[in-house]
Amino acid sequence: MMESLVPIHVISLSRSGRRDAIARLLADHGVAFHIEDAVDGRLLTQSELHAAYDDAAARRRYGRSMTRAELACFMSHRSVWRKIVESGRAAVILEDDAILEPAFFESVLCADESRLSTVADVVLLGRSKLRRSASSWIYFNEPLRRSTKIGGLRVGVPFKQWTSGSVGYWISTQAARQALAYAEGPVDALLDDWPWHRDEGGARVVELRPYAVWEDFERLPSSIEEERRTGARSRTSLREVALWPLRLVRTAARWGVVAMQGLSSANHVLSTRHD
Repeated sequence: MMESLVPIHVISLSRSGRRDAIARLLADHGVAFHIEDAVDGRLLTQSELHAAYDDAAARRRYGRSMTRAELACFMSHRSVWRKIVESGRAAVILEDDAILEPAFFESVLCADESRLSTVADVVLLGRSKLRRSASSWIYFNEPLRRSTKIGGLRVGVPFKQWTSGSVGYWISTQAARQALAYAEGPVDALLDDWPWHRDEGGARVVELRPYAVWEDFERLPSSIEEERRTGARSRTSLREVALWPLRLVRTAARWGVVAMQGLSSANHVLSTRHD
């Protein structure tokens, strides 16, 4: 079996029919992993929903109620955080529709918790609802701020994290412990609301580049997305075209910020050497 510094927890609904495929993939690479039964939102009773969910708080933040699948997702990940704290080891959490790059096995699973935890509490290993073919555009449009390299992993803070999802992420033991503290009680936020994790608990959330995990969203539709689509309005193609000039300006501004941060960092190194 492959020597791995990082345990793997795969969250999977027993009725999804997906766990066999990812279990086979991980087994074929000779890595140890744990299949974690996800909470099934469809089976929650009204009394369980009332006890587990704060609808008023969710509406204040999002302007809508959370779906059962969104609530169940948060509860599922929270139960795995408890296991991470009990084990005392950082871990990777995957959802059962994850597609894994070779770098996942070669670099992510060999990450040194003590080194990585100096710059991050949570490392997002991929992004939901993103085609592999569009990765180059995402890397260009969403450059990383304060990028740094830890071992074979390059991580940094993206300009936007709202759509990052939770298909795969690394979380330190301390971060899992803190998350259990600030996420205690009725759920009032989406699991992949990473700005909420940052603001509520001070979590340092960074992204990995290039991504090592992808979501197989086209072949394996998500139950969360099925519920989210109810009543949602899709953007028209005309609006998308109209937004392009603004997006290009935004991208240029982001790279300007990255360049300034790079110059500032280089000047600091030169000054330190001079002193």
